[in-house]
Amino acid sequence: MAVQKKEAAGDQSHSKSQPKSQPKNCYCLAKCVLKGSAVLQAVYGHIRSPTTLDVVFGKETALELVVVSENGTIQPVCEQTVFGTIKDLAVLPWNDQCRAAQPQTYGKDLLVVLSDSGNLSFLTFSVEMHRFLAVAHIHLSQSGNLRRELGRMLAVESKGRAIAVAAFEDRMAVFPVTTAAGNNIVEEKIVYPMESRMQVVDTEPGSSRTRETITGLGTIWSMSFVSIECKASSKGGSILVLAVLLHRKGAVLNELQVLVCDTKEKTIHLRSRFSSPGPLALSVAGIPASPGFALLFRNGDFILLDLINPSNPCVVSRVRLSRLTVDEEMNVLEDYAGQEGDEEGNFSVAASALLELSDSRTSSAGRGDIIYSEQCKFSSSCPAISSWSWEPDYFGNPRLVICLDVGDFFIAEFLLGVQDGIKIKVSNCHYKCSPCKLLLWTKGGFIAALVEMGDGQVLKIEEGALVCRSLIQNIAPILDISLVDYHNEKQDQMFACCGMGREGSLRIIRNGISVEKLLSTPPIYQGVTGTWTMRMKHHDSYHSFLVISFVEETRVLSVGLSFVDITDAVGFDPNASTLACGLVEEGRVVQVCRNEVRLCAPTAAAHPAGLDLSVPLCTSWRPKSLSISLGAIAWRTIILALSSPGILLMLGIRTSSSGGHELYEIQKVQLQAEVSCISIPQEEPGPSSVPASIVGLVEDNSYGTFPDGVEIGKICVVGTHKPSVELLSMVHGENFTALAVGSISLTNTMGTAVSGCVPQDVRLALFDRLYILSGLRNGMLLRYEWPTSSIFSSELTSPNCALNTMLDAKSSLTDSYESCHSQDKINFNKMDTAESSFPAQLQLIAVRRVGMTPVFLVPLCESLRSDIIALSDRPWLIQIARDSQRIAYTSISFQPATHATPVSSIDCPTGIFFVADCSLHLSECYEDDSGPVSEICCVDPLSGSLLSTFRLDPGETAKCMRLWKVGNEQVLVVGTGLSAGRAIMPSGEAESSKGRFLILQIEPIHSSRSDMVRSSSAASVSPFHDGVSYNPENTPSSSAAGSPDEANREGARFEEGGGWKLTLKWHVSMPGIVLAVCPYLEVYMLASAGNSLFCLGFPADAPQRLRRFSSVKTRFTITCITVHLTRIAVGDCRDGILFFSYVEDARKLEQLYCDPAQRLVADCVLMDPDTAFVSDRRGNFCALSCSNLLEENASPERNLTLSCWYHLGEAIMRIQKGSFSYKLPMDDGMKPSSRNEMLLDGADNAVVASTLLGSVVIFIQLNREEYDLLDAVQSRLASFPLTAPVLGNIHSQFRGRGSPVGVCKVLDGDMLAQFLELTSMQQQAVLAGQPGSTSDTANLDPLQRSIPLDQVLRLLERVHNALN
Repeated sequence: MAVQKKEAAGDQSHSKSQPKSQPKNCYCLAKCVLKGSAVLQAVYGHIRSPTTLDVVFGKETALELVVVSENGTIQPVCEQTVFGTIKDLAVLPWNDQCRAAQPQTYGKDLLVVLSDSGNLSFLTFSVEMHRFLAVAHIHLSQSGNLRRELGRMLAVESKGRAIAVAAFEDRMAVFPVTTAAGNNIVEEKIVYPMESRMQVVDTEPGSSRTRETITGLGTIWSMSFVSIECKASSKGGSILVLAVLLHRKGAVLNELQVLVCDTKEKTIHLRSRFSSPGPLALSVAGIPASPGFALLFRNGDFILLDLINPSNPCVVSRVRLSRLTVDEEMNVLEDYAGQEGDEEGNFSVAASALLELSDSRTSSAGRGDIIYSEQCKFSSSCPAISSWSWEPDYFGNPRLVICLDVGDFFIAEFLLGVQDGIKIKVSNCHYKCSPCKLLLWTKGGFIAALVEMGDGQVLKIEEGALVCRSLIQNIAPILDISLVDYHNEKQDQMFACCGMGREGSLRIIRNGISVEKLLSTPPIYQGVTGTWTMRMKHHDSYHSFLVISFVEETRVLSVGLSFVDITDAVGFDPNASTLACGLVEEGRVVQVCRNEVRLCAPTAAAHPAGLDLSVPLCTSWRPKSLSISLGAIAWRTIILALSSPGILLMLGIRTSSSGGHELYEIQKVQLQAEVSCISIPQEEPGPSSVPASIVGLVEDNSYGTFPDGVEIGKICVVGTHKPSVELLSMVHGENFTALAVGSISLTNTMGTAVSGCVPQDVRLALFDRLYILSGLRNGMLLRYEWPTSSIFSSELTSPNCALNTMLDAKSSLTDSYESCHSQDKINFNKMDTAESSFPAQLQLIAVRRVGMTPVFLVPLCESLRSDIIALSDRPWLIQIARDSQRIAYTSISFQPATHATPVSSIDCPTGIFFVADCSLHLSECYEDDSGPVSEICCVDPLSGSLLSTFRLDPGETAKCMRLWKVGNEQVLVVGTGLSAGRAIMPSGEAESSKGRFLILQIEPIHSSRSDMVRSSSAASVSPFHDGVSYNPENTPSSSAAGSPDEANREGARFEEGGGWKLTLKWHVSMPGIVLAVCPYLEVYMLASAGNSLFCLGFPADAPQRLRRFSSVKTRFTITCITVHLTRIAVGDCRDGILFFSYVEDARKLEQLYCDPAQRLVADCVLMDPDTAFVSDRRGNFCALSCSNLLEENASPERNLTLSCWYHLGEAIMRIQKGSFSYKLPMDDGMKPSSRNEMLLDGADNAVVASTLLGSVVIFIQLNREEYDLLDAVQSRLASFPLTAPVLGNIHSQFRGRGSPVGVCKVLDGDMLAQFLELTSMQQQAVLAGQPGSTSDTANLDPLQRSIPLDQVLRLLERVHNALN
């Protein structure tokens, strides 16, 4: 950072006259209290013994051994820190013909690990020691693994005969496994390509010093051994075939190279190259028990390769993944030779579309190839395989489970022994969840599905389908944390923002076992077939009855504070299953059963507005010789679908001769296809208005207008087994008329129709136009809309109009209809289609798969504009009027439910009643009608319920927030960004985007008395009660629930489960995205916007006005701010940590110190005015300190000094200061006998850090004596065989990676914790042994003094017990 020469000269002269004040050293210990949960590798084998099958998870810096129990739960066995970074993980299977029979590994599979140590490590698990132990290390390269040095990727031959190791690019090697290798497991490596084949190029012609040696192999993407038959090799099994997928610089597509390794001759030769036009190849895999075959996974498909003749690879068949997302019966085999023209054609069509800016779907529609057409309408791109796993210990044909990047699971079976050699059979889609990063198929049919940034699942194959048995918890990444006291128990608990996207969650982390409270009924409600809610009168604000239908009975419950069975008082048949029910007239409800339709008038016992009778009035209507299959109820109208031959019938209600009400038949019709579902659109009373979400998109006078002939209350929507969805006119006294028809015809690439396309539910929805939504029985959701040129004629309402597509043109009414009333008969004369265009043909706009089970559509209110819940494998909220897509799909955080219905009561106006796992659940629904927004939520830490929310403006995202106490008022300060893009450019400079600085007032919902008390006590000290001007129209709405307990001088004290009200009081536009805010000196608030630091506050002379007092700029974007007393520390994303101070008299921010080196700062915290703890995005943690003696002419160039350093190996994203005392209460009465036993005790002496991989690490400060003692123990443990780094890393080098020479190292609590796991004899051996040569013990020389065992144990046990 540049300074004036005069200032620099003055500082230099002053430094000569006075000696510099040296900063103090910082002695710390780091302990990982919660190991990372992100699984990057997963392998399966006989790890503990030859008879056990175990799973090993690789977590970058740790190994975890787990087993899958019989009920499908993951049971951890051992988790071990490796003190290094795992690059790749594999299992070397036991083979007594290849591997030497060592006693400790006989019959067991070995764990093969590549790491940043530069070694190829072979590990075994010791049951006695309960930990992984190293069997052998093979040195590959220097630690760190450069691009062209071996150590990036592993491949193990299926029979355990060889191991292949690759670099990032240009080089690979094969290590043969042999019994002659002794303890080294493998023989000398065979490198490819050889040094003699390397090319020499000049990066700068004419300069000999810039010449470098490289190879032409390229970047290695994937590799796999391909098994071959023994008879194919004339050298007795010494020939190995290795398929390597690589990318050459400048090439468009990846290339597959087939290499042949001769383990006897120690040579590797290139046998052939394979590259075909089409999608980009991503990885390659061999097929177990299928010699000579391999799979090449590409973007959009995978192909089966025949490598029996390595010199001439050929394609056997191809499976296109684009149709797996919609097809239910897969006939996937394709003759690849016959598809070459299509593949080239697709490429030319796509290229033409790019060059001519035309749609490739138009030019390819006539050729039957839909890879770039219909499939891409509901998939943003052609799906690719994100993970796969082979079935272990299979009998017969090998099977492969695959997960696509859209979350669909399929199982591919490879049929061996067929005439053509091998065939592929892909099953139906078995399951759908979030895309999985890893799959691991284990014994018993269990499949571990691991999600990269969310909870994984354990799936099991049951009756041809995958069923979730348990969850694999994953809290990574932890993006933010907050520490609070746990109910005054002097125990911190952590609130963590975990996960990403729809897998994001707010979690509570604390010591002990978490207990989740479930507010639901016991699982005693089996056989539920339907749920409905009904009103007593049409204009009632709340529901009156909740109807639950079972297989052979029905129950009606009252809606209110408690649910009471009132079935007898309503009049419904309790011994029959209900197909449909609803309000048909004021005070009259209808129950549709299989054999009758009951019209009931409830009594006053069921509802206050009921009849003053002892029993309800009931009348019924029964069909003649037929049963009812479906029903729908609207105002004074009932639509029924009778069983075969497929009859649609309308009932009405009228006054009988006795003065009561009765049901009568109005009209009916025979359909060509059987009806699968019925719905009658209804609209809430009152005038229609344009929703705010579509203002400006449609004209006010055009909203609410429908196509000719479509009138709410006189239409119904049906789904048929044809299959189709059809809109019918149902005017009383007139015939059913088809107004619009949408056919359902989904085909795969083979031209075969997709099965299961029968509509399960259908709804009419209104936004800027009418839509028809249809949920199918195969888990798809279709959206139709009217063609823009559709014009309906009034002739459609004529009683002589025929049903063009619904009625059978070749048949007439059967004799059974001749007995019907004359006014109910319908003329079935055929309409001349040459002269008429009726009915309108609906256009299929979008197809979306929301699950695998039938999709039920549940509107949240009786309105065409209502949001709709789609029930399938998991519930989804379909929201109308979202951006330009018109319809948005949002996952609901609720377990899979079979039935749901909205419930509105005075206590729960927006509730939803779910039926899931034979239990009844009542939850609150918060309506959201204003588009995608970011919200600030207040959450109950005990129940997790949402107490209140504050909605930001559309397109605005909250980036940071802090509580700020202004006088006696508690407010929430929020920094936002008004751009959806990135906040920092790759150079570190701030993007040219905007943000806002918001101040939200937090107050409980008071009674009138408490409001007055609080107002009088806080008005004089708070700037938020009087004289605050803001535009209420621009203030987002807020909601709250709960009530306060009482008010006092400091504010309100809440009851458990109470709520707050968030109100926007001030907002200031900022010149950049606000990434950090921090209170300062109780009266100021610091905020960063881009590379600017602002100091804001309320001046004393104008307490109602928010003012900017000062600002200063840094070179790059500011990512974090922390303060301690008057000192300010700012994290610059490239320049590191900068120390500032605010001069109140001059109202100026002055820079005092700067970082001695550039670092990618993630977060920082000031422990005292002179010391800052800093984390960067490379996994480093350090302390920067300065002198507290400032000279008058001190320069900002005075660099900070590193006080300590620790390399964690994981990116630390957030650090916070937390009070932590590891001196137990029992020690208070025991005075230390020497200074070595003294423990540093005080508030805020610890720092808690969270990482992207889900780890939580605590850094505690020690005194010098404690540090020297534990440092001597650590140096001995790092060289002791049982506790040394298992991957061969040098411990001091790993934890000190990136540290300048001479900087004090933070002690490793994970290494020290191993001391407590040793036996007494082993502990004595550790302390008596020679320390490691790399230890830096400063003034303590452990070679000249002994270390007392009891003193070490006492100190370590205190730390360990307090942390755990």
